Amino acid sequence: MTPSREIASQWDSRRLPTHSAKRLLAMSLCATLTACGGGRKSDTTAPATLAEQIQQLEASGKLPQLDRSDDIRGPDKDNNGIRDDIDAWIAALPITDAQKRAAQQVARVQQAELLVNLNDQAGLQALGDRSMAGVKCIGDSFKPDYQRGLDLSAQLESMMANTKNRALQYLAYNRARSGSVTELPSGNTCEP
Repeated sequence: MTPSREIASQWDSRRLPTHSAKRLLAMSLCATLTACGGGRKSDTTAPATLAEQIQQLEASGKLPQLDRSDDIRGPDKDNNGIRDDIDAWIAALPITDAQKRAAQQVARVQQAELLVNLNDQAGLQALGDRSMAGVKCIGDSFKPDYQRGLDLSAQLESMMANTKNRALQYLAYNRARSGSVTELPSGNTCEP
């Protein structure tokens, strides 16, 4: 091959795309962009804030409507020692009456944990004993599925400390109890 033919063959292999090749390339690019959603505007609706999502879940019944007042005690119109929103939630649970009474016992103790004088060691110990009695009661009320009772107790605990003030008070209670010993009682520990 002569040098001029070699240059010509190199030029041919580097040839710019023809009109039909350009069209094919453009159509492929459009198909790719369409498949990826390119070129289309997406919804510009901003995702709901956490507060809005919680309100939606509460309105749908997927989450209980909890009191979010700044008051640690919260409303308790019937003075049974359980915040009214927690009391209503327990009443609506699809569980037996004995299980509801056990849940109320646990809720009363957890409410008292938020309100106890943190400098009263005897009061803290008595409350720890009541707490263990409540845990045993709720577990026993769900026999043979003891774990289901413990899960309900944990759920109540999270619902009771549902605001910053309540959560901080609950942490303070746990700090005050740190290092103390409480025994799991035997026998029937459910309140009458």
